[in-house]
Amino acid sequence: MRATHVVRAAALTLVAALVTATTLYAADPPTAPDRAKRWEHRLQHKLGLTEDQLQAFRQIYASRDAEARREQHRALRAAQGDLRRLALNGADDATLQAKQTEVQALLAQSMQERLDILKQVGPLLNPDQREAFAKMMERGPRGHHHGGRKHGPRRS
Repeated sequence: MRATHVVRAAALTLVAALVTATTLYAADPPTAPDRAKRWEHRLQHKLGLTEDQLQAFRQIYASRDAEARREQHRALRAAQGDLRRLALNGADDATLQAKQTEVQALLAQSMQERLDILKQVGPLLNPDQREAFAKMMERGPRGHHHGGRKHGPRRS
């Protein structure tokens, strides 16, 4: 009986924390310009970019269609989720192959867009800056490491 009360209290506390966090985030969400400024500052600091180089970066990244990229990202995540669900629910091989082809096409499109940007950015940087930029990108756009896991498999 006591264990049920503890579990119920823990669940209510978790729900309250989630509601509070959601409310606080909705009240003051980070804006895209703020993120862009932080990213530019990081680039300038880590790579030692000149003002001219930073301006060229801004022009390259401003030419991208941000909404189209977000939509492409959503489509990729949705297609990957569909593929997982189809596989788990025992879909036939033809259906799985079609969905896998869709996911691969979206991944290839995303990779091509990143390569196009890198081909424009590369000539702006000196060799040391290119190496530092490559290392930054290995860690991901938000500084998260994407390399091998050091702490075992991720649990879902």
